[in-house]
Amino acid sequence: MGIREILIPQEKKFFDLLEELSSQVRMASTELGNVFAGSNNGSLTKIENLEHEGDRIVHSIYTLLDKSFITPIDREDISRLTILYDNVLDAIWDVTNRMNLMGPINKLEYMNSFPVIIEKTVSEIDQALALIRTMDRQGIEKHVINVHTYENQADNLHDSTLSEIFQMDDMKELLKHKEILEKLEQSVDYCEDVADVLRDIVTKYS
Repeated sequence: MGIREILIPQEKKFFDLLEELSSQVRMASTELGNVFAGSNNGSLTKIENLEHEGDRIVHSIYTLLDKSFITPIDREDISRLTILYDNVLDAIWDVTNRMNLMGPINKLEYMNSFPVIIEKTVSEIDQALALIRTMDRQGIEKHVINVHTYENQADNLHDSTLSEIFQMDDMKELLKHKEILEKLEQSVDYCEDVADVLRDIVTKYS
């Protein structure tokens, strides 16, 4: 038995729950794309249900933490991953719900591009999380680098779009777009936070 197997207890239920939470985020990011593509077909309700299910999983993780004497990785790391992953899901629900409350809005190019970046970023952290079980440092690092690449793309898109919408004469339309843009950017930032924690964990244990 190697040192990693000695240091990391074999309680894997936490990984199951984290992967379940990741699955909710992945499905929500897909539905977000449908919302912005105009083919939502009940996507608002689906995302809301995914967010509620995410809350249930978060509760299950913390309940398990309270009951467990031994955890596969540090409790603090499990808690950080849980909170940050839930932030991503909350942000996706927030932007979707806010768009619904705002009503009609003229579509701009960022509304096509940003959901694609979010879905790709979520896919990267989903794949990275699956590698935590085996502490595959090289594999996780590859996905983390990809997340940072997408986050840089999101920053550039955010800045160029912000410059565009500040040229609008319609203040109501400007404020709508600015709020949506900021919330989309926040979703990607939260994904980057998750990726950084995954990198920290695998660095600690590998």
